[in-house]
Amino acid sequence: MRLTLAQLIAFERIVRLGSFHAAAQHIGLTQPSISQRIQELEDILGAKLFVRRGPKISVTAEGTALIAYADRMLQTVQELTDRFRTRNPLMGLLRLGLTETFALICLPHLLRRLESRYPSLKTSVQVGDTASLTKLFLDQQLDVAILSEPDAMDEIRREPLGTNELCWYVSPDSNIPLGALSPADLCGHHLVIPPPPARLYTTAMRWFNRAGVAPQRLSMCNSLSVTIPTVLSGLAVGLIPARVMADRVSNHEVRRLNVTPPMDGHKVFVCYQASEASAGLQEVVQLMRELVVQHRLLT
Repeated sequence: MRLTLAQLIAFERIVRLGSFHAAAQHIGLTQPSISQRIQELEDILGAKLFVRRGPKISVTAEGTALIAYADRMLQTVQELTDRFRTRNPLMGLLRLGLTETFALICLPHLLRRLESRYPSLKTSVQVGDTASLTKLFLDQQLDVAILSEPDAMDEIRREPLGTNELCWYVSPDSNIPLGALSPADLCGHHLVIPPPPARLYTTAMRWFNRAGVAPQRLSMCNSLSVTIPTVLSGLAVGLIPARVMADRVSNHEVRRLNVTPPMDGHKVFVCYQASEASAGLQEVVQLMRELVVQHRLLT
């Protein structure tokens, strides 16, 4: 025999209402039927849940321990039901996919605003590049995401947010000249960029290829949070979204290189499942838009 929701519901109602008779009436069962469910539950768990003293019952120590488990399981079932009946991810678990730029600057503010409106909301956050997040989308594992240069797909709705400006950065102590630098000028230095299939890798290599040169010493790192201190310490020249480095440039912690031609920016979109375009999801999309503007994340 396996534990069932029907057994847990019967147990929870008896505890809350105080008697088998009241629970049976509430659920719409006969008293023998609800007694059978409790007997099955006790047999499965190998524990006595109630002690009967005439018409009165009391919950055993094992029954008291079970109450918390039953409440959590029944609450999860209710959240699951609400989530799929309403098609609203804000009724349960909101699954977010984010670029690292958005996550570093805007995610805490997004979560704080969502929590103020939906105190019981749970979130699952995946931070990655467009290729990895798109795969999660196609596997139906994300509700909404911020993506750079996503491919057009019928399953995903895309709404433009702006352009992510990309620049090369070095330590202030670097001996790289202050004037305009071409790809040929930069290709001899130690560079760090994300590995393929990241869009940033494609953009960097296209910039060099158009000039007919190739980087001579190219290191790769898939984490922006790790790339930044690598650049600040003077170990390499990094291609990084401009907004992420703006405060550090102002504080003279890092220097932005002047390159020609300028780097191509990435068009950024907020994307979501076409099958789940609910009012709740639109609320998340609007919050993301507001944060992009508020933090001047994109141009």
